[in-house]
Amino acid sequence: MKKLVCLAIALVMVLGLAACASAEFKFERKIDLVCPWGVGGGADSTLRPLATLLQDILGVPVEVVNVEGGSGVNGVEYTYKQPADGYTFMLGTQSLYIQDMLGNTSMDFKTEFECEDVLVHSINAIVASKISLEKFGVSNWAELQAYIKDHPFEVSVAMLTATGVDGASLAQATEGLDLLEIPYSSGSDANSALVGGHCDLYVCGWDDIAGLVESGDIVPILALCEKRMTIAPDLQCSVENGIDSVMGPWRGIFAKKGTPQEAIDTLVAAIEEAKQSDTWKEFTHNAAYDERPIPAPGEETAEFCHNEYKDLHDYMVEQGTLVKDYDDLK
Repeated sequence: MKKLVCLAIALVMVLGLAACASAEFKFERKIDLVCPWGVGGGADSTLRPLATLLQDILGVPVEVVNVEGGSGVNGVEYTYKQPADGYTFMLGTQSLYIQDMLGNTSMDFKTEFECEDVLVHSINAIVASKISLEKFGVSNWAELQAYIKDHPFEVSVAMLTATGVDGASLAQATEGLDLLEIPYSSGSDANSALVGGHCDLYVCGWDDIAGLVESGDIVPILALCEKRMTIAPDLQCSVENGIDSVMGPWRGIFAKKGTPQEAIDTLVAAIEEAKQSDTWKEFTHNAAYDERPIPAPGEETAEFCHNEYKDLHDYMVEQGTLVKDYDDLK
């Protein structure tokens, strides 16, 4: 009899633990979303509207914490030092994969962080100064290519970081062309230089320059994507010009290894709910984020991220820039 009582108690305890494990995680205090880049950039501008929507859904404050510097590495290091308690997550892009394989992070980013949900997948574009195009006497990509070939190192291009996704996509698109690279500290500085005619070209996400394109201050010359964008149907794309460059920055929410799965699941569910709101849909449409499909959370996102790592790994091997390697990427 005593054994039966003990078994009954044990069964109740097991069932109780199972019920607790399956119960939805309840956030009870502020959530930090770390942005490894500065205020006002594409990453920050993606995170802030999401944070507002998440606050309403989860019922707790959701704060964007900007930790800029080191091409995103400072934000990664900051997040890595925070407890993996489900109250700190990070916005990331594939630029962080590059920084990892360059050996610039103190940890193995690939194993210590995981993307849980992709928010947007942007399209990069090569844009030009209106003043410069008039000076060169060109109006499209083919004419610009011919001009650059005839005038090596005369045409300048703004560079934020040569080791990021923008630098990689530019290198792919302009292979064989001799451009004069000029470093700039921020996207706003690069845009200002283009508007003033102090720099000729720049590559960035469509979301970063949509307003300047609409005002006519800068001119898009080539979209780096598979097909023409519905939001800019007259703009030629790289693939139709025989250019193998479709790399564009995507942005996702990353969790540190050890973060409770229940917290991750609850946050992801809230993100997916936020994506269905009219506010988010309007935001993504205006920034041309809805031009490309994004993977669903779970296995699709895991496969997507692995393929992104692999593609960047192979590119860096080709360029001779790979420092840190992973067996599953070889």
